[in-house]
Order: sequence, then structure tokens, then C-alpha cells
Amino acid sequence: MVGSGCAKRLALVPAELERVQKEAGSLDPLRVYVSKRLITVYTEAQVAQDFTVDKQIVQQSDRQQLKNILLKTDSGKILKIEESNGMPLLWVTFDASCNTPDCAFGFVQNEDGLHRLIKAPPLEGYAEPKNYHVRFNDRRLMKLGKMKSLSEANDVFVNKRRNGKLRTIHLEVIKVIDDRTRTRTRRSGGVD
Repeated sequence: MVGSGCAKRLALVPAELERVQKEAGSLDPLRVYVSKRLITVYTEAQVAQDFTVDKQIVQQSDRQQLKNILLKTDSGKILKIEESNGMPLLWVTFDASCNTPDCAFGFVQNEDGLHRLIKAPPLEGYAEPKNYHVRFNDRRLMKLGKMKSLSEANDVFVNKRRNGKLRTIHLEVIKVIDDRTRTRTRRSGGVD
């Protein structure tokens, strides 16, 4: 008996999500992953400023910044499924202490069937978070926009490359495909 099984990372498509809901009864056992590293940066909303004049003007400000790095290997749990402009919106948490959509990331299904990032969770006392694709630099800052056409239902976070191609972050699942083939061997005795 020869068996081969391998685990692959595949994009989470609506058909697979429906099958999981139907077979498992709920989405609790399913774990999802991001397609690329996601860096979410929170900057303190109120800045402590110091302004002094002593032969020259000295202006100082002190601001804290919090970076949340989400790796491709960090597993997430789907908390809730809602709707956004007629498309499914998945609230996914990558933090064990988060159990509500208020502290979860939002991924909306796009016209191509992939669930792409649409919302990062806000933090109290910090400004609106900024999302970066793979690296923390200005060229990798993601902004809300359309993927291909203006008729798309929802804006998703995209980063436009210099050549015009778009970078996004979508959800993936690990799927183990186990195709077993039973082989029986027989020998032909030959002809006398």
C-alpha cells in the first residue's frame, strides 16, 4: 500500500468555507493564516509637547508607537461572519484574549473569491492604525482602494507597486490532501 499526503497552503475560497461549516457544524476548529506578513502600526493620538523659548525656539514632542507584527505562521480564528455591501465579511482574531469583532481583523470576500483585509482593530488612545505589506516603510503602506474595477462592492487594503501591480493580504488555510492508491501486483505466467 502506497500513501502520500502533503499539507498545502491554499487560499480560503467560499466553497471551502461552506463545506467546513456544513461538515464541522461551526467554524471553531478551522484556523486561517494571512498570505503575507502584516505589520499594523498604532501611533499615540495625544502627543506630549514641550515648547520653550530661550534665545531660540525649542519644540519637543514625545509620541509612542506600537507595532503589531502578524506572521504567515500565526493562526487565526474566525469569530463571526457578517455582510458588507452584499459580500461576506469575516472577523478573524489572531490573539487568544480577543473574543469579539471589536478587537479582530476584518476580511471581506472580493469578486475573485479571496477574503482580503478591509479593517484592522483600533486601540484605545491611539490613532487609526496603518497597515504595511511585509515591511515597515513608506513604500509598503497599504491604503483602501479597488482591486480592478470601480464596480467592486468593497474597498480593500492595497499597496500599489511602481509597475502598477497591486499587493494585498488575503486569508489562507492549510489543507492536507491524502490520496491513497492501493496497488495489487500479479504476474503473468507466460505462454508455453
